[in-house]
Amino acid sequence: MKSNINNIAIDLTPILPGGENGGAKIFVMELIKQLALLAPKTSFILLTQQASHAELAALDTHNIKRVQVLGNQELRSVQKKIRKYVEQSFFIFPRRINIRINRLISTVDSKIKKIGHSSLLHNLRADLLFCPFTAPTYSEVGIPTVATIYDLQYKKYPEFFSPLDVAHRERVFLEACKRGAMLSAISNYSREKAIDYGKLDPKKIRTIYLRMAKRISIASGLGDSVLMRFGLVTGKYFIYPANFWKHKNHEILLTAFGMACTQGLPSDIKLICTGAPGERSIFLSNAVKEMNLEGRIIFPGFVSTQELSGLMSNSLGMIFPSLYEGFGLPVMEAMAAGVPVACSNLTSLPEIAANAAIVFDPRVPSQIAKAMIKLEGDEDLRSSLIKLGQNRAPLFSDSKKMAQEYWSLFNDAVNHYERRNQLTGVCVDGWATNLLGLELNVSSNSVIKLELDAPEWLPQESVAIQFIESGKPLGKSDKLERGKTLIISKNINKNSKLCQFRIEPSFIPAKNNMGEDARELTVLVKRCSLVQNESGNETILFPECRFS
Repeated sequence: MKSNINNIAIDLTPILPGGENGGAKIFVMELIKQLALLAPKTSFILLTQQASHAELAALDTHNIKRVQVLGNQELRSVQKKIRKYVEQSFFIFPRRINIRINRLISTVDSKIKKIGHSSLLHNLRADLLFCPFTAPTYSEVGIPTVATIYDLQYKKYPEFFSPLDVAHRERVFLEACKRGAMLSAISNYSREKAIDYGKLDPKKIRTIYLRMAKRISIASGLGDSVLMRFGLVTGKYFIYPANFWKHKNHEILLTAFGMACTQGLPSDIKLICTGAPGERSIFLSNAVKEMNLEGRIIFPGFVSTQELSGLMSNSLGMIFPSLYEGFGLPVMEAMAAGVPVACSNLTSLPEIAANAAIVFDPRVPSQIAKAMIKLEGDEDLRSSLIKLGQNRAPLFSDSKKMAQEYWSLFNDAVNHYERRNQLTGVCVDGWATNLLGLELNVSSNSVIKLELDAPEWLPQESVAIQFIESGKPLGKSDKLERGKTLIISKNINKNSKLCQFRIEPSFIPAKNNMGEDARELTVLVKRCSLVQNESGNETILFPECRFS
């Protein structure tokens, strides 16, 4: 396939071992495989963290390679320090201040992850950065970014997240909107919400469905062994494959199953809830004991794709009571496998399921109980749902088409990339990393004005600031001494697209007995602006008003 994209960097650092990423990981793994087949002459460079680097070796091919950019210890240390600070500040400051603190800490966390990788994409000769987990952590000026938007659940149900999680998701979404040359959404519902909340140009974001319904095959022999292991009988249990996140609504499902058991559901019908184990699965298991439903509700933990195929294809039906979905992949997987579905009528699920499922209000347990009883007792209804589901599933089954849609999006992002005047490499609190980047889009010769400050307590006596235009150092380095302020003005040719200021040396506060800040810093940026000579118009690039 012809294209001017030679190298694509894909940020997989959010991937965790096992099933903790839910359906997003399943989608990303399949998409990468299909993209590599679709564009064999393009190199796909996977940016990984240590915890999942080895697991992702399964993707290695002649045009897929992995580059580890984040270590386990580094990430855990950062998260521990951030959470400790948040817990302390939560009781000290009023809510309005806490919101701003959480946003600032989330941004600092992102900057820490990028330590030592300020020119990563340029060094890898990447033509594009793809962020399938939304966050444009490693974006660089001059290289277009494409990000995937799954949902905006934190807007609808902020109570399901910690204050730091809400701040993180908000920052990630806004950064994706700002830095993304193009965006994808996994459903029309998610796209519309993104346009609304992000004030996006509709042309900038495209719906690309998760076309992976055939991932779950109709199991035969394997299913028998899986059923035996969990004490199940074909056609005598409902299945709910979902991690135990709060929006998956397991509490209401257990309540509904208990109600159904008292309203005529046969005593040999069970419910199995798959998903990565954790504190919530333990809590739910204890709740099952208190409800005297132990043995009828089963929590097998995380299961492999093959095991899930066996469990799903031999089930009586899927019950999917989620409160919020960006897409709802298991619903379509069940339909493709010939399994009748009863699901929530909220968010994206009516769009995906259409008329091929029983729908209910997931907030009303009596409606879920009624759906279970109907699925078990009405054979004609079951047959009708199976047929409708199998007719609908092909619309979401072609993973090759999904890859083609993403490939088209990538090419549009590269071919129609619009440069904009922006400054990168500076944290929201003003501290500069060792490389400030300036992406430029000017119609006339201009002047960059940069005001820097070196506090009196700075570890180094002075720093050197080297101006770089189009990759070439120009002139002598400017010197900024400790305790002084310096204003630098540099003439910019109208044809310039990328300029940089390299600042040396840097320091890490945590290694200089200055608290727990692990960022690599240099000096403070007080102000940065771009003045166009012809019009005299001045564009302020820093500071930005991010927390209004």
